[in-house]
Amino acid sequence: MNYWRKRLIIVLAILGIAELVLRFGFGFCNAPLYIEDPDFEYVFAPNQYRFRFRNVVRTNEFSIRSESINPTDTTVILLVGDSVINGGNPTDHDNLASTILEKQFTEHYKKPVRVLNISAGSWGPDNVFAFLKKKGFFGADVVCLVTSSHDAYDNMSHHKVVGTNPNYPDKQYKVALYEFWHRYIYTLFVYHYVEVPLKEFFGPATQKAPNDVIHKFGTVFNPGFQKLADTTKALGIPFLMYLHPELPEIAQNRYDSQGEEILAFARKNHIPVIEELKLHPAKDLFRSPDFDSIHYNAKGQAFMAKHLYPILKQYLDAYFARHARTHRS
Repeated sequence: MNYWRKRLIIVLAILGIAELVLRFGFGFCNAPLYIEDPDFEYVFAPNQYRFRFRNVVRTNEFSIRSESINPTDTTVILLVGDSVINGGNPTDHDNLASTILEKQFTEHYKKPVRVLNISAGSWGPDNVFAFLKKKGFFGADVVCLVTSSHDAYDNMSHHKVVGTNPNYPDKQYKVALYEFWHRYIYTLFVYHYVEVPLKEFFGPATQKAPNDVIHKFGTVFNPGFQKLADTTKALGIPFLMYLHPELPEIAQNRYDSQGEEILAFARKNHIPVIEELKLHPAKDLFRSPDFDSIHYNAKGQAFMAKHLYPILKQYLDAYFARHARTHRS
């Protein structure tokens, strides 16, 4: 009896230590949560401060991944897009391109300059426009859309993902060990490499695709591009785009056919485009090159900020010059 009691105590101690390490060392049971919206599908829940995978994920009162908005925020850049600029759990708040740019511009001009990060994973330009239409343009002086080739037809589908897709939770797990097993061990390995092959072998007709990816199959060029272009023009807000390549495009040194459609749209509408492909981004800027062909790591976020800075600065210089003339008169 003493033998098994000791073994049980050891097992329980190991599980307890593992629970504490997962919770307080890696932020399990503390994932950033999402909310649904009938207009733009989903977004981070507002007013969150999460410590997840040793990174801080913070949202303000508008669900924007930026600090709170103040009445004194008179100079505003909107950096809008999807997970490329959002960063998700693996990107710390201070390492975001938007945070880097905000600090640099504020230091340079000696006054507050806001760079608001309006984004969510798998958003297309139509999601972005729907959010801005509902929430407003926050007094923007410049709008920059960070986009990729796949956004050309990444149209809103309004399929339910919040609370059903494990990447878009609406509530926390109660036990860190269970979250580790269910979200990562089971979903990423057991389900895909054991359960799915067995189901395909014994009953392929009943096999169902896992609900771990958002599928959007647009049949027309994403209308958000045109709506953003037309609305910013009507409001007199400078609008530009930053076309971020995926690793296969970098390897081929050219954008794919959908990327070319985005460039053709920009030329037709006289929209300035920063073609990041021409800046020769290196493979080590990507989070996990062997498994993730699109998302930047902290070094990649800094690379993006470095090349956005001089372009955005031209617009801010013009803005402050106009402001000075108006103030003098």
